[in-house]
Amino acid sequence: MAGNIPWTDTVLWMNARVLALGGMWRPPWFQPKWYLLYRAWVLFTQFSFLFAQVQALWFFWGNIDKITHDTCLLITTILGLVKFFTFVLRQEDFFRMVQKIDDSRAEQSKSGDSEIVSILDASYRSARTITLYMTFLGGSSPGVWAIIPTILRRLGVFPPERELPATAWYSRRDTETPYYQMLCTLQYFSMQYSFFMAMCLDLFFVCIIIHAAGQLEVLNARFRRVGQIAGNHSADSHKQQKALEEFSGDVFSPEEIWEDLCDCIKQHQDIIELIKEIERLLSKIVLLQFLGATVIICVTLFQSSKNTDNIAALLLLQAYLGVVIYEIFMYCWYADDILYQSSRLAMSAYACNWPGAPPQLQRALVFIIRRTQRPLGLTAGKFYYVSRETFVRLMSASYSYYALLNQVNDK
Repeated sequence: MAGNIPWTDTVLWMNARVLALGGMWRPPWFQPKWYLLYRAWVLFTQFSFLFAQVQALWFFWGNIDKITHDTCLLITTILGLVKFFTFVLRQEDFFRMVQKIDDSRAEQSKSGDSEIVSILDASYRSARTITLYMTFLGGSSPGVWAIIPTILRRLGVFPPERELPATAWYSRRDTETPYYQMLCTLQYFSMQYSFFMAMCLDLFFVCIIIHAAGQLEVLNARFRRVGQIAGNHSADSHKQQKALEEFSGDVFSPEEIWEDLCDCIKQHQDIIELIKEIERLLSKIVLLQFLGATVIICVTLFQSSKNTDNIAALLLLQAYLGVVIYEIFMYCWYADDILYQSSRLAMSAYACNWPGAPPQLQRALVFIIRRTQRPLGLTAGKFYYVSRETFVRLMSASYSYYALLNQVNDK
């Protein structure tokens, strides 16, 4: 089993290490029994946090500020647990998908084609950048939520009464020493592991989407060059033109063109299967994420409007709001690349060197163009395609719900 776990020789090696900290991706060198014990500790922090949040709904009923804050945390915790169990229970499917991406990239890199290599490098850099950026930026937020309120309370900015960093209710002794200190520490770990479950799994899913879009971009480049000069393409247009003039007398045999076209068809079929697998594993998760984020954005905006006099609380709320918005923005931005690259396939196939080709190849090309006109993309529960337009609609819906909530509260 250890040999089947992607770890070092994978393009998603950084995501593997981050998820290992969250108890989801066991390192191959880690003993399974000890990692199961670590995973049990992670789940204990989450279920204890969930239990305290559910109790807080009853205990703080009537306090609109605490109820709305607790609702946001409750949704985040539930979404994180759903993603956690989805990943752990279908881990072999995710590992197979990662292996497919690694195998495709390794085979394409061997070609030495500079255009293809640059596309692969760009997708790798994009996935690495968002993983690093959000891991360090978002990973520090639980510490901020756990420590800053205590510091501000001692400075007199917050009220002197003891309150736990996150809205929750464990027992009637929550504010007594030493229970208060123990629960603050437990809440820090709860929020930290909740970040790993919610955001870091989203980063892993988005990185898979980025590499899938990269595979489609590679296919576009290959379709355009069917029957044309292949090899190490230069970015210099003058050199490309000179190369075309030098090789203008070369005649590509129909067999070579047909073989090149068949390779593109096989790659297209592999990409279709990859995107179908992504759709099968992620579609429902994305739908739940969008629904939960819409509620969280609405409620957080409402809380912000009610805490305009408390700058410290307002900054904490805005930081939390920014992470939630970026969480759905990642899906919409990078999933749109799959739709865009998919929409270019028909034109790329048409741009190949088909004039003068045998009738059999031209007929095959017609079927390819027809097939590539079917959109490939990620959907949210099969209701709609995830795209940048989707992000705008979600923001609009969240603000509409916020306006409605604000209006009802004022009456």
